[in-house]
Amino acid sequence: MAEVTPTTIAYKQVGELTLYIDVYPPPTGTTSYRPVPAVVFFHGGGMTVGDRSSWLPIWLCRRTTATGLAFISADYRLMPPGTGHDVLEDVVDLFAYLAKTPLLGTTPIDGTRLAVAGSSAGGMCAFLAAVHAKPKPLAVLSIYGLGGDVFSPHLLAPKNEPFFLGRELLDPAEYSAFLYPATTTLPPIAQSKPTFFGRESAKAGLPSNPRHVLAQLWLQFGTYLDYWTGLHEPSISETLRELLPTKDEDEDTEISTKDARFFNALPVSERAIFPQLWVTPEWPPVFLIHGSEDTAVLTDSSRVIHSRLLDAGVKSTLHILDGFDHSFDLKRSAEETFEKLGQTLGFVYL
Repeated sequence: MAEVTPTTIAYKQVGELTLYIDVYPPPTGTTSYRPVPAVVFFHGGGMTVGDRSSWLPIWLCRRTTATGLAFISADYRLMPPGTGHDVLEDVVDLFAYLAKTPLLGTTPIDGTRLAVAGSSAGGMCAFLAAVHAKPKPLAVLSIYGLGGDVFSPHLLAPKNEPFFLGRELLDPAEYSAFLYPATTTLPPIAQSKPTFFGRESAKAGLPSNPRHVLAQLWLQFGTYLDYWTGLHEPSISETLRELLPTKDEDEDTEISTKDARFFNALPVSERAIFPQLWVTPEWPPVFLIHGSEDTAVLTDSSRVIHSRLLDAGVKSTLHILDGFDHSFDLKRSAEETFEKLGQTLGFVYL
């Protein structure tokens, strides 16, 4: 991160695994040493790769701290062997930690005034916080976030042609260690840096860390939700796939009716990790940003949860950026793009 070196703090211990946050304070002289609100950010990576410094939206960190708030980027347990239950537990535990820890390094934090943000898979973490965290975040920012419409062909239907960021289909034989049941023997992990093949490779520019492509692999098989829930035998994805509406039904059926269909098909133990099923008037205001051409997390993820939120009477703002694909917020032009939106930081005025 340019200009500011964060303070790294352990917020949780799970066996031998330590989970950390990086705390970026506001500039000296902007807080008068009073406790400051904070934005809690969760990184992307398909829930399988990355850490608190991966894919960090520098523009958001800069703007947050410039307004006198702290910016907190968090680790959480990764799949596999982690599941959505572990991710939910980490999200809830982090907010509880912030609520009872008034000083993060040298930064005084007001744990009752927290906003939450996440990009891609981190959007699912942000939505989980909106449902389950105590104290409840006062605002949510989702940047092409996963979790708004997971009961869809994108997550549940097998694919036989390229579909993900223009990349070719993956050979499962190359990733056998990350396919069930081999995944049950993997040690817990919360940090896995994204790495890429160099110029000398025929795969130059593509991910070299095998964890980086696991989300694509599981989407290719239509089994992503098996790994999210931990339900492989029988496969929860196969069960839910049978409930996907036909095209005619999809056009005519209310979102609430579709949600009820999947809610009833899920074991009670699994329902908490699907935030789209728990949209109520108690949600905080939500700001959604998504590219119209996104092939990693489809735009419908934001469109559908936006409709759910409005139906529940929640203040929700949706910006679809025409012509943009995934990860647009990490490009050099991101600062200008978000400047044009104007309202982007409205969600953090706590």
